[in-house]
Amino acid sequence: MSTLSFNNISTEVLSPLNQFEIRDLLSIDALGNLHISITNIGFYLTIGAFFFLVINLLSINYNRLVSNS
Repeated sequence: MSTLSFNNISTEVLSPLNQFEIRDLLSIDALGNLHISITNIGFYLTIGAFFFLVINLLSINYNRLVSNS
């Protein structure tokens, strides 16, 4: 049976703030000095805006009234 030593755990976790690091997911260098990148924050905001748009479009019902018979 192998045991896990505390020395290995303490060297892997350097800072608790590493989970909030903004990372480049897609980076494009085009036209000389133009740098376009999509970060993890931009990706999450895009997914959130897409879900908001879908829920908004599903809830509008295109201003149609449903009559009670």
